[in-house]
Amino acid sequence: MKSMKNYGILAGILPVIALCTLQMAHGQQQPVFSQYPLNKFLYNPALAGVDGITTIGLTARQQWSGLPDPPSTFAFTAQTRVLEDSYIMRLLTARKNPEKASRRGRIGLGVNVYSDHNGAISRSGFQLTYAYHINWNDKAQLSFGLSAAGFQFKLNDKDAVILDSDDPLLLNNRHSFFVPDFNFGTYLLTDQFYAGIGISDLLGSYLKLGRYKFENYRTLRHYYIMSGYRFYAGDNFRIEPSFLLRTTREEIQCDFNLTGTYLKTYWLGLSYRTGNTYVFMGGLNIQNFFLGYAYDAGGGYIKRYTTGSHELMFGMRFGESSIRRMRWLRKDVKSFEDR
Repeated sequence: MKSMKNYGILAGILPVIALCTLQMAHGQQQPVFSQYPLNKFLYNPALAGVDGITTIGLTARQQWSGLPDPPSTFAFTAQTRVLEDSYIMRLLTARKNPEKASRRGRIGLGVNVYSDHNGAISRSGFQLTYAYHINWNDKAQLSFGLSAAGFQFKLNDKDAVILDSDDPLLLNNRHSFFVPDFNFGTYLLTDQFYAGIGISDLLGSYLKLGRYKFENYRTLRHYYIMSGYRFYAGDNFRIEPSFLLRTTREEIQCDFNLTGTYLKTYWLGLSYRTGNTYVFMGGLNIQNFFLGYAYDAGGGYIKRYTTGSHELMFGMRFGESSIRRMRWLRKDVKSFEDR
């Protein structure tokens, strides 16, 4: 029976590995974050309020340092659970002694504002998120999230390498436009296991500058499939293997991660990203604050021209007291404190 169980596990893992090793011709349009385990809301709107607390995070990333004008990304996220006695509601209410809370708050809210610069092209956008969380027999939580999103696409012809002076992109006087869109996600959380899928760019809009509509250029629908399991070694140490699969119609990319947390304060992580990239991560959790740094090394042929990629994440968490009194999240309090 044990061998059959092992074969079953391999049968589930091997297709993921096979998918992640496929090499496709086109790149992804959305920015890549290495420290997503600290802030999964970056990839899945269902994570808004999933832990029953308020989380604010800042992420700054520079890709391929050493190249002239390397790609860079900045992101600000904030998400919370709407409870009568939550941190955010205490800030908004003038009552010193609010009525006893209902403990059955199911709604999460979130916002994501970002700026992504890559050569002559930049994208600045936002996501406004509504999430709904369902308690499943006090043993698991199933969450759904929907984001109204949009971004401003801008082409700076001064930074462009011009191969065709008659290119309609350059002849057109309007070099920026706004693209509305939607994102969707679902997420399952237990005391040790989690899994979810996030989908961005649902509309797949065509790019249009002025009167020119480019049929061959459109926003690609992105899928983010993630899962992980938390192993505890006593009260002081936690190990968490996980993976994240990013895919479009054009490309499949996967991160295989292993992180460890000690004394609920110090954490280290190692990731392998398909395309021969290795990620080294580390950080601190101090009271309500968390700090993380990631260094990406490798990356195929481009590694000979760059010194790697750097990513810094800083954030704050508020409202731990609420999660302690929410029965359907109580088992995950330990996981939250270890992050």
